[in-house]
Amino acid sequence: MLKQLSNRLHLFLAGILMVIITLILCFSLWNMYQSQQLADISYIQRMTSLIIYQLEDDTSNPQAVLSNYESGTNVYSILEDSEGKVLYQSIPDTATDFANLFKKISNSISTESAADSQKFQTVTEQGGFIEMDGADHDHYYAIPATVSTKAGTVYTLALFYERTSIVDLLLREAPKYLSIWIVSLISILFISRFLLRKAFEPTEQILQSQKNFVAAASHELKSPLAVIMANVEAVHNTEIQDPQAQTCLKTIDSECSRMSKLVRDMLLLASSDADKWTIQKNDVNIDTLLITLYEAFEPVCIRKFIFLKLDISEESYPVLYTDRERLFQILSIYLDNAVYYSPENSTIEIRTKQTSKELTFYVVDHGCGVAEEDKPFIFNRFYCADKSRTDKSHFGLGLSIAKELSRILGGKIGFEDTAGGGATFYLTIPLK
Repeated sequence: MLKQLSNRLHLFLAGILMVIITLILCFSLWNMYQSQQLADISYIQRMTSLIIYQLEDDTSNPQAVLSNYESGTNVYSILEDSEGKVLYQSIPDTATDFANLFKKISNSISTESAADSQKFQTVTEQGGFIEMDGADHDHYYAIPATVSTKAGTVYTLALFYERTSIVDLLLREAPKYLSIWIVSLISILFISRFLLRKAFEPTEQILQSQKNFVAAASHELKSPLAVIMANVEAVHNTEIQDPQAQTCLKTIDSECSRMSKLVRDMLLLASSDADKWTIQKNDVNIDTLLITLYEAFEPVCIRKFIFLKLDISEESYPVLYTDRERLFQILSIYLDNAVYYSPENSTIEIRTKQTSKELTFYVVDHGCGVAEEDKPFIFNRFYCADKSRTDKSHFGLGLSIAKELSRILGGKIGFEDTAGGGATFYLTIPLK
């Protein structure tokens, strides 16, 4: 149980920490994206200023100036003269046709150019950056400008720069971020496992000490019990006339039998804790097993005026490859509990259900059932619904033994409420 709890806490802790780290990495990537956008804006503005200064000074070959910047900085451009004639136009390998991009800002450029030609014929003016969306989820920054050269020539200029997308940034940074994520995962798994192991170590030591004590005490109790029971049987065989002595001997014999059962159950659980339980799997005939189970408990049910019903399938059962004795023991625990909790004149049913992959055994009683507050703990060791412990024939070990036995058989157990009252316990065994 502690191992399962430790594993669950390990997964939960690692999951929470990895979610936090993932959010931090996402936040870091978003901040990097925002910084990259600012860097792109600053870059296109700086490049625009440099191009304008050079065009103002050198008007002999503006096309060469723009071509050089395009090849070296990926800043694309369209240059027109004062009459609207295109002097230079970049033909970049972009997802969106460059002419379409120019059309989106041509109106604003024309308006600014007209205003400038009327008011400031000899003044160079650079507009603010414009964000533009392409046709294929690509994005651009554009800056319109009017360039007045020293020779008096006026140009209309539009510069474009494809901004970095979040996908491009993610692909670029993916190796680094993935490495950080994987290293964090490995570190968290290792450190959390180490810390949880240290945290659970004292508890595990205490539980192991308790298990060792139970195992040792159970073994030590077997010998004196055997001696007591042998001597009681010897005294029984002598002629004792005193009725009180006979009553005392019967009480001793009854209590020794009860204690012997408890010791046997404790030894079974101690073997389970030490993983020393052995199973001997063989082909099991289900019809024979059920009939034997019915015959074993029919006299007990008759004494308590309980009707025991065996519902055997009309179809032949498949041969079940498992440990017959362990399987019989689980079903006996179910029936023993059913007999104990069933009132007189009630019915206990033994049923089966078969699928292509598994066979399920059911023991159905119509007794008091399992209270809601007891359901989560019904398979726990030493748990007893009778808190007062007035019944001394049940120690709260039967169902926990059934749970351990089902585990080593590779099956699963459980229970559900019976319609009309009572409890239905089941055992599912996989078919070979």
